[in-house]
Amino acid sequence: MYDDEVLDRLTSQLDRVRQYDLYADLPAVETWADFHDLPYLTAAELEADYETHAPTGSCHDEAVMLSFTPMGEDLAPVFDTDDDLRWQAEANAAVFREAGIEPGDRVLNTFGYHTFGTGIIVHRGLEALGAQVIPAGPGDSEGAAATVERYDVRAVVGNPSFAKKVGEAGASVDVFVGAGEPFTSIPGQREAVKEALDADTAVDYFGSRQILPVAAETTAEDGLVVRDDYALVEVIDPDTGERLPAGERGELVLTHLRKEACPLVRYRTGDLAELEVRDGRVVLPNGVVGRTDERLKVKGVKVYPESLGTVLAGFPGLTGEYRIEVTRPGSTDHLALTVEGEADENALATAVKERLLIAPDALTIVESLEEPGIVDERY
Repeated sequence: MYDDEVLDRLTSQLDRVRQYDLYADLPAVETWADFHDLPYLTAAELEADYETHAPTGSCHDEAVMLSFTPMGEDLAPVFDTDDDLRWQAEANAAVFREAGIEPGDRVLNTFGYHTFGTGIIVHRGLEALGAQVIPAGPGDSEGAAATVERYDVRAVVGNPSFAKKVGEAGASVDVFVGAGEPFTSIPGQREAVKEALDADTAVDYFGSRQILPVAAETTAEDGLVVRDDYALVEVIDPDTGERLPAGERGELVLTHLRKEACPLVRYRTGDLAELEVRDGRVVLPNGVVGRTDERLKVKGVKVYPESLGTVLAGFPGLTGEYRIEVTRPGSTDHLALTVEGEADENALATAVKERLLIAPDALTIVESLEEPGIVDERY
């Protein structure tokens, strides 16, 4: 899936990270097989490193910026060195260029600049591209719309839900880059944002504060292309840890290819997606479609109930509440889905099958759902 050039970046990165206690015992890696033998890193292991080396963790030498990321019920620190900030800017500049933003464009950045630092990282990427950045931040959609119109802003970057409000307040732009919440994985959401902003292009962007960026769409709007100059992506079976081939849905595992402070090596994200290879590039064709936290095995198929959220969000008449019941009345599993609100049953059934990879045996739409949740009565 990845070529020797990516392997060279990877081995250089692994040599870099062994200076930290968290990775001091990593064995040598010369081949892809060696890399695939490395253990996965879990959130619990990261939390343990923060506790052992409280409050910063062990991986922060020579950092010049400290921001934070949610972890469990708390916030964990994320450190960046000078080189980290430069590498992230270069990777993000490439993302924005492929999304249709050009040097000299005026861009409204509506990501937050405080605590999590996303706005600053995105800002630096736009500057590296040669764009002129307005550091608006989120919150004031009417003020943002007025700025767009008065100063001939060509592009907006930020959360899709806020971008819709900016468009509804009267702003129009050519390009929108959305991240921070489900976007193109919700049916109809891209079209709704494009209509609100009167935009020609609206692309999805995926990353976490720890690895920013991971993947993003191009102007083709046909799946998120992994930035294999900055991040390496794998998909695994969340139960067995087995690496899955292209096209199979599973848990995303991420590795930095360029990072000094707070590097991640085979980090299990809990995010659910599948990979494809197109013209030599690794792509997340449907973006991130849910989480692996709750899963069921029905008729031999792994079912991830949380991924239903993005499906239901695509039907305005539904509230998002649902109930899944799995039974085994005979020798075969029976999957029943009940949702709250109003929707076309056939359209909903089709969308659910595409997302869950299995068709419910029974689909019921009710006005009011008394007991949402997941019930497995087979055992």
